[in-house]
Amino acid sequence: MRQVTRWLALAAALAAAPSPGGAQVTTSPGKVPRGIALKVRNENFHDATIYALRPGQRERLGWISGYGKNTFAFRWPAGDLRLEIDLLANGRYYTEVMDVSEGDQLELTILSNLHLLPPGTVF
Repeated sequence: MRQVTRWLALAAALAAAPSPGGAQVTTSPGKVPRGIALKVRNENFHDATIYALRPGQRERLGWISGYGKNTFAFRWPAGDLRLEIDLLANGRYYTEVMDVSEGDQLELTILSNLHLLPPGTVF
């Protein structure tokens, strides 16, 4: 089973300019005992609810306060995963679809200026 840490940076430049969002993949020596681990750091003042998505499935992972940190462990079938970030009183934002398998460790940083982008933006 592969061990992967994915860094997802949800970034926004100026409201008029598109942001160079993306993912950086690095290997991790540790193993998540069950399922997938998602470590979230919210650098935005908006509270956020995080969801895991794939066609026909939407699972609420949990809530994170503005400027807060939280870790979520969840089971997910191997294959496609997209994360939804629902910023309280602002809108929903999405990561690109990524290929995951059991034992993966993901890290998501919600940047301070994400709320400046139009809701529905995909990174």
